[in-house]
Amino acid sequence: MRRSLTPLLALALALACSSGDAPKTDAGKAEAEPAKAADPAPEAAPPAPVQAADPNEACAKILVVAHSELAEVPEGVTRDKAAARERADALLARLKKGEGFAELAAESDDAKTKAKRGAMGTIMRDAWPERFAAILEPTFALGIGDRSEVLDTPLGFAIVERCPIDKVHTRHILIRYAGAKNADEDVKRSRDEARGLATEIRGEIAGGKDFAEVAREKGEDGTAERGGDLGPVGRGMFAVAYEDAAWALAPGALSEVVETDFGFHVIQRMADGT
Repeated sequence: MRRSLTPLLALALALACSSGDAPKTDAGKAEAEPAKAADPAPEAAPPAPVQAADPNEACAKILVVAHSELAEVPEGVTRDKAAARERADALLARLKKGEGFAELAAESDDAKTKAKRGAMGTIMRDAWPERFAAILEPTFALGIGDRSEVLDTPLGFAIVERCPIDKVHTRHILIRYAGAKNADEDVKRSRDEARGLATEIRGEIAGGKDFAEVAREKGEDGTAERGGDLGPVGRGMFAVAYEDAAWALAPGALSEVVETDFGFHVIQRMADGT
């Protein structure tokens, strides 16, 4: 004997069959909704290429801790060699903890590179400065972005970092003043007068005058005869103010008047690759 459905079960089956949630076939029968394929995982961005180290050219930064046992002791340095080594080790430890090279360069004993935030410059192997001869091979042995351990050199204890080669092509017009670095004795204008002249020159170029022609006429360094063209130059070779201004420019753009120890500059960045 067949048992009749209980009222509750009958109601449940009726609701299930009359549900509008499931799509219908032509025959009116419900069919299961096909499972949606999972969205493919986004592809990871490829890592930025690492610049290959050039065997013939290197960009380098240096920290120096001098001591009293050197053949040439920098002015004001009185620490002995053991104390210098201890200080150099401490600087290296601070670098490894994440302190910036440029910030620690303020504590370096090499005046020239200290003034450029530790930058030695971007230098060809065959033009390497004699005073840095002891760190030539250690520098070229480093990978891009790597730094040395503490090196014992004729300058003192040194830490070297090899930086990526990054060049910018600029031209400039330099206006000197009396007392500026490398200014000839016949330069008599004051600093304010030099700034005013450089500002006037910038206005002329911004107003449409040809940069190269103005440079040949009014520039006051050896680049004037070639229209102020400095060619492509790597980081660390310019005075800090010039470098900061040059790399901040878009190709073709003209800087505001920039002051360095040499005087006042009007700078234009040339198209990349020229």
